[in-house]
Amino acid sequence: MNAILVPAGADLITYVASALGGDGPDFSDCLVVFPGRRPGHHLRRALARKVGGSFVPPHILSIDELIQEIYEGRHAEPRPDLESVDAVAVLYETHRSLPHPLGGASFLSPDGFFSIGARIFSDLEELRIEGVEARAVGEVQPLIEESIPPRSRDSLQTLQLFYKAFYPRIEALGFSTRSSRYWEVCSSIGETDLARYGRVIFAGFFALTRAERKLFNAMSPRPATLFVFQDGTGMREKLSEVGIRAVTARDASERPERPVIRLLQSPDGHGQVFALNALLDVPDDRTVIVLPSSDTLFPVQRHCLSRMSREDYNISLGYPLVRTPVFGFLNDLWELIGSMDGDRVYVPRYLTFMLHPYTKNALFSGSASATRVLMHTIEESLSGSRTRLFVTLADIEENTEMFEQAALGVASDGTTATAEALRSHLHAIHHATITRLRSLASVKDFADRCIEMLSWVHDMTTARDHPFFSPFAQSFIESLETISRSLLRDTSFEDPRSYFTLLRKYLESRYQRFPGTPLRGLQVLGSLETRNLRFDRVFVMDAVEGVLPQAGPEDSLLPFSVRRALGLSTRREQEGMEKYYFSLLAAGAREITVFFTDNGEKTKSRFVEQLLWELQVRDRAVETRRYVRPIQYRINLVNRPPAGIAKSDELVRRLAARAFSASALDAYLRCPLAFYYSRVLGLSKREEVTGEYEKVDIGILVHSILAEFFRPTVGREMELRDLDPARMGATVDSQFAAAYGSADTGASRLLFSQIQAHLRQFLESYMGPVLQEAPVTLIAVEERLQRDWHGFSLMGRLDAVQRRGINLCVIDYKTGHEARSNAINFKKLDPDRRETWSAAIGSLQLPLYLLLHEMAARPGTPRAMFLLLGRARLNRSIELPLFADQDEADRELPRLQGVILRILQEIVSPEVPFSPTENRKRMCPSCEFNTICGTRWLAQ
Repeated sequence: MNAILVPAGADLITYVASALGGDGPDFSDCLVVFPGRRPGHHLRRALARKVGGSFVPPHILSIDELIQEIYEGRHAEPRPDLESVDAVAVLYETHRSLPHPLGGASFLSPDGFFSIGARIFSDLEELRIEGVEARAVGEVQPLIEESIPPRSRDSLQTLQLFYKAFYPRIEALGFSTRSSRYWEVCSSIGETDLARYGRVIFAGFFALTRAERKLFNAMSPRPATLFVFQDGTGMREKLSEVGIRAVTARDASERPERPVIRLLQSPDGHGQVFALNALLDVPDDRTVIVLPSSDTLFPVQRHCLSRMSREDYNISLGYPLVRTPVFGFLNDLWELIGSMDGDRVYVPRYLTFMLHPYTKNALFSGSASATRVLMHTIEESLSGSRTRLFVTLADIEENTEMFEQAALGVASDGTTATAEALRSHLHAIHHATITRLRSLASVKDFADRCIEMLSWVHDMTTARDHPFFSPFAQSFIESLETISRSLLRDTSFEDPRSYFTLLRKYLESRYQRFPGTPLRGLQVLGSLETRNLRFDRVFVMDAVEGVLPQAGPEDSLLPFSVRRALGLSTRREQEGMEKYYFSLLAAGAREITVFFTDNGEKTKSRFVEQLLWELQVRDRAVETRRYVRPIQYRINLVNRPPAGIAKSDELVRRLAARAFSASALDAYLRCPLAFYYSRVLGLSKREEVTGEYEKVDIGILVHSILAEFFRPTVGREMELRDLDPARMGATVDSQFAAAYGSADTGASRLLFSQIQAHLRQFLESYMGPVLQEAPVTLIAVEERLQRDWHGFSLMGRLDAVQRRGINLCVIDYKTGHEARSNAINFKKLDPDRRETWSAAIGSLQLPLYLLLHEMAARPGTPRAMFLLLGRARLNRSIELPLFADQDEADRELPRLQGVILRILQEIVSPEVPFSPTENRKRMCPSCEFNTICGTRWLAQ
C-alpha cells in the first residue's frame, strides 16, 4: 500500500494539492476522497493558488459521496435511502411479531417503540458496516455470558432476530441504508468502478470501519492510489492495528514553532463568552472558534459575532431542532392539548401557549400590537379567577366583558378594534392552532396539519422577523414531510399525545445546519468539523469533562463486552478519535486558546490536562498555576440596607383620610417600607394561574362555606340539628363549584374531598361539644364594621360573633395551623419601647376587632379567639384566645389599643419616614418587594 504519514503540524490540504502532481490546469482525471465534505473546499482554494489561474478541479468527494456515486453507477434504479422513521416502522413490524417482544408490553405502541427502535437501527447499521453476520451476534453470547446481565442477554437475542429480518425486509420494500450500500460497494469494488481516474488519493482518515478497510485493501494494488494519513495522538497505533505501513513524508512543511497555548479558566459559561469577545479582533478565515457543545452557539453568536457583518463569519455547526423556539412553540401546544379535559383547556397550559412570542404576535390589521393587548387581557381575566383551572374555548370566546376591556386597551395604544373583531381574531387563532390539532386521523394527517400550522405562523405572525425562524421552520417542515410519507403514515393513535411523542422522538435526532461559506470569514465549527483543516488562531470553548470528550452511556443495546468481542467501536475508541483531532488542531495552530470551567460541578477536560502536562515537561515546571489565567468578575459584594421613604404633605393628607384594616396595621408592623409599596403605591405580586391551589384561595373558600352554612342560624340559639353534615356537604358542593368549577379532575376532586371531610369533622368534634357545653347564639357572620376612633377610620370584617353562655366571642377563622404567627407575647411587649412591637405582636387583628366590637355598643364583655382550622384534629385545641383570662384582658387590651393608636399616628406623621424592617433576616426573604429593596441576598 502506497501510504504516507504527514507530520501533525503540517497542512494536510497543501500536501494533498502537491501530491496531485503537475502545475495544472487540468486535474479532472484525479479523485480525492476525504472523511467529510469540508476539506474539499479548502483543496480547491489551495489548487487555485498553486495554479495561479483557472483550472479544471479534481473530483473531490467525501467517503459517503464516493460510496453513493459508485452505488448509483452500478444500479439503473438504485434503491433510495431508508429514513430513520421508516426503519423504525419496519423494526416495529418485526417487534410485534416476536414471541417475547423487547421490553414486554412497554414498547407495543409505535410512539413507545420509537426511541428503542432508533437505537436498534443504529446498532444494526453498525453491525452491517463492520461486516458482522447475524449468526455472530448470537455466537458471542456463550463466550461472555457470565459478564452479561440477564436482561442484556435477552436484548442480545432479540437484536439477533431483528438483524436477521431487517435487511431482507427493506430490500423487499425497495430501500437501502448507508451501511448496506457501504458493504455492497466496499466488499466488491473493482477496477471498473474507478477506471476513469488516473490518480486516486484517500486523505485524512483515522478510524476505519471494516467496510473502509476492505475498500482500502482493494484499492492499494493500484499504483496511482495514494493514502495520506496525518500523524497525531493514536494514529500510529491505528495504522498498526489495520496493518498499514506508512512512510513519513519528508516534503511536508510543518510549523517550525510550537503554538502559543493560553488556558483560561472561567467560573461559568458566560465568562468564557465574554472573554472570547474581548480576544476577537479582525475576523479572517484563518481563525476558528470550536464549539464542542451546541449550548454555547447562540451566546457566542449574540455576544461575539453580532458586532460583525454576516459576511465576516461562517457557522457550520449542527444545532438540535429540539432546542429551537419553533420546537418550544410546538411543545407548548402539545402540552396544552395533552392536558385538556374533553373540550376544556387547562388554564396554566393555555396561557403558556397563548403568551408564546409566536402566538401573541399574530397579525391583526397588519400589526401585532392589538394581539399582544388581547393576550394579556385574557391573562388578567383568567388570572383574576385563578381558582378555575379548566375552561372551554367557547367560554373564553364568549366573555364579552373581556373583549370590551381589550378593545379599550387597544384603543389606548392608538389602534382601532372592536370587541367583536377581537373575538373573531381570537377564534381564528384557536382554530389555526388548538382546534386544528384536536382531532387527528393518522400520522400523515397529524404531520400535514403541523405543516399547515407552521405555514400559518409564518404568514400570520411576526415570527418570520425573528432571527433564524425561517431556517428552523424549514427544517421542521422537511422533517414533518418525511413523517407524512413514511411507512408510519397510516398509523392511528387513540391518544393525541402519541402523535406528539412520535414527532418529538424523531426530532431528537434532527439538527439544523447553518448555511455559510467555509472559505470566507471567521469559522465557527463543531469539534468534528475541524478535521483535516489547519488554522492559525484556535479558540476552543467548553473544554470540560463530559463535553470534550463527550461522555455518557453507550447509546446501544450492545454491552461493552459484546462490542469488544464483535470488534465494534466503544466509548474508548470514540474518545481516542476526539483526542486525535484535538491534537492535530493544536499542533497546526500558531496560537490556541482553550476556555474551561472548573467550579466543583464541572472540571477541565483531560485534553486540557494533557496540554498542561506538555507545558510542564517543556519548562520542567511543577506548578500549573503559571499556565492558567483565571477569568474573574468584578463584583461589589457590599449590601446596603434599603433607604427610607420620606412623606410629602399631600401623602400625609391622603393617609389620614383612608380607613385602616387589621391587615394594613400588620403590614406596617412587619415592615413600614413594604407597607408603602403595597398600601400606598398599590404594588402587588402579579396574579398567575399556577395550576396549584393557593392557600389564600382555599382560605377564602373555607370562609365562604362557613359563612353560608351558619348564616341561617343568625339571631337564634343554635341546636345540634343545625350541625347537619348533609347540609354542610351541600354547602361545600355549591361553594366549591362557584369557586373552582366541578370537582371532576384529580387535584380538584382531592381538594373537594379534603374540605368535605375536614369541615364535617369541625362540626362533629368542635362545634358539637361547644353547643353541649353552653347555649350558643350566633349574632353575626362576616360582619363588616367601620368606625371613627381618635380621628382615624378603622374597618374590619368579623368572621363570626357568638354569645356563648354569658360571654361574647369574636371569632376569626384561620386555615393554617401555626399559632406563632398570630399570637401576641405579652411578656416581650413593652408599649413604650417601639423596637419590641414587631417581635412581640404576631397580629393586631383580634385587638382591632375587639375595638370595633366595643364601639358597636353590644352588651357583654367580649372575648376574642382564632380558630386554627388547618390542624389535623379539630377539637377544642384549635382555639387560640387572645387573652388567657379576664384579668389579662383587662390589663393588656388598653395597652394594645395604645399601640394601635401610636402605629396610626406614626403612619401619618411627616417626621417618620417609611423605614425598612429592623428584622430583615426574618422578614425580607419571603417579602415580595425584596427585589425593589435589594435584599434578595438575605437568607432565613
